[in-house]
Amino acid sequence: MVNESKAICFMPTDDIQERPGFSNLLTELSDSDVVIELAAGASSRRVPDAAPVKLLQDAFEASYRALAGSIPMQIETVAVLEEIAKRSLSQWLRVQVKGDGALGDRTDGSLLKFLARGTLAIIAWMDGSSTQQLADLQQAIRVLAWGTSITTTAHPVLPASSELVNAICAWQEAKAALNPDAAVRIITNNGSAKLDISKRIAEPRALLLARKLVNHSADMIFVVEMPDYQATGQWRLKHGDTRTTAVSEPGTLLDKFYRRELDIRPGDALRCRVDFETSYGPDHEVLAERYRIVEILEVLPASTTPQEPAGDRSAIPLTGDHAEALEPAS
Repeated sequence: MVNESKAICFMPTDDIQERPGFSNLLTELSDSDVVIELAAGASSRRVPDAAPVKLLQDAFEASYRALAGSIPMQIETVAVLEEIAKRSLSQWLRVQVKGDGALGDRTDGSLLKFLARGTLAIIAWMDGSSTQQLADLQQAIRVLAWGTSITTTAHPVLPASSELVNAICAWQEAKAALNPDAAVRIITNNGSAKLDISKRIAEPRALLLARKLVNHSADMIFVVEMPDYQATGQWRLKHGDTRTTAVSEPGTLLDKFYRRELDIRPGDALRCRVDFETSYGPDHEVLAERYRIVEILEVLPASTTPQEPAGDRSAIPLTGDHAEALEPAS
């Protein structure tokens, strides 16, 4: 949650060209401070709106949270500076963290340095990488983890690929909202970076699909959560704690279900042979699994009553065909 504690507005003066207010601000920055500066381009005659600055702040927060992982963190707004002569709007943010886990076995100061330098590394990778391989960014973050002494382990816990991509997506969204000739600086006590607005990553989510592994003819047991009553070819199934939608190939025992020759209800189990495709991220993180049923080996009813043998159950639940007779109360 972001709390705005105060706002400061610098009006133009005779010596505004020297930007004394902004210079004084930068000298007061600590490791916990970050300034986001957005300057309007030559085509604009007014100070930028707050909306694009808010998107830049969202991207900054996404980067810090991706790098911090499970470590608690709070971000608040210290000041908002508007320089009319320069047509710029700056936001001064302050970050508070509580060291915990692999990235927090050192002081908070080391962790804050890592978060700031890691965010600058994300920006440098987005705007300067020729191959846009997520593994290169993760290696740069690993080196920063060693260099800032935030961990004593040889293999520090690194941000998940999905969290890094979320941050990259946020930066791309912020860039899309800016005028092409605008200028953005991210200023920290550990360095600064200029955002190249012209550099875009068209499909950041595609960075996750680094490798796919397909396993054939694996026998698995799925619990049916919802049979394919609409004959779409897709079954809502559950394997352990994992819920999935599996595609049914023609020519299996499920064809009898569609012809109403076989009854399958929610809670029944299917012992099947499936092809499944597992998508991995660059750090071998499992991103998704897709199943395709190629053969039904056995249908395992959840329960049957003595009055209702398994072979007598209809494939589609029928209503209104048989009204249950009730005995009079007497």
